[in-house]
Amino acid sequence: MLVILAISAIVFSGCAGTPAPLTATGGAVQVTDLGFQIPKNALGNTVEQQNIIDRLKVTTDPTKVLWIHLISLDGKIIQRMPVSHKVTSSGKRLEPVTAGSSAEYGYDFPKVLGADGNTYETVEFMQPDGTFGGSDPYIFWFDPPHRYHQWGTAGGLGYLLTDYPIDLRDPQDLVTGMFNADLAAYEWQKLQEQQMCLQAGKIYDMEKGVCK
Repeated sequence: MLVILAISAIVFSGCAGTPAPLTATGGAVQVTDLGFQIPKNALGNTVEQQNIIDRLKVTTDPTKVLWIHLISLDGKIIQRMPVSHKVTSSGKRLEPVTAGSSAEYGYDFPKVLGADGNTYETVEFMQPDGTFGGSDPYIFWFDPPHRYHQWGTAGGLGYLLTDYPIDLRDPQDLVTGMFNADLAAYEWQKLQEQQMCLQAGKIYDMEKGVCK
C-alpha cells in the first residue's frame, strides 16, 4: 500500500511540474518543439547573440568615430555630424538608484559602493559596458559588409547612426521643395528595373517602364 502511494505521488508530482502548453481563445496552441536546433556559428553563438556581441564591439571602441543623421518626423534631414565614441541615452548611469536588502528578501543582491562611502545592496545589475540603467528603444543591424546601422527616435527626432560616413539626402522635389518620398521611390525602382533589363541583355524604356 505504501509503495502504491509513493508511486502515485511521483506520477502526480511529475505531472504537476510539466504545465500544459498555453492555448489561445482562437484554438492556437503554444509551440513547444521547433522541430530543429537553432544553428550556431564557429564561436558557439546564435545569430542574435553574435549581433549583440558585435554591437558591443562597435559601441565600446574608444577609437571609433560614428556618423549620425538627425531626421525630423516628416523625413527631412536636419543635421549630419560625426560622433566621437558613441551616442548615450540619458537613462544610462554610473551608479544604481535602487537598493535591495538580503535580510528583507531572503537572498543576496549585488553590492555597490555608494557616493557616501557606504556599501549598499542593489536590485540592479551592471551592463556589459560598465553602466547601469537602460537605453532608449532602437533597432540595429549589420549590412553584408558588416557595417553597423542603428535606427531610433529621441527627443522628438528620428536618427540613423552608422560606423561609416554616409550622406543621406532629402527626397524632395527640386522645383517645389516639397517632401516627395513617392517620387524618390519610383525613380529608385526604375533604376533597379533598368539594371535587371541590362543583365538580361535587353533595353529598358524609361518612359514606359518596360523592357524591350
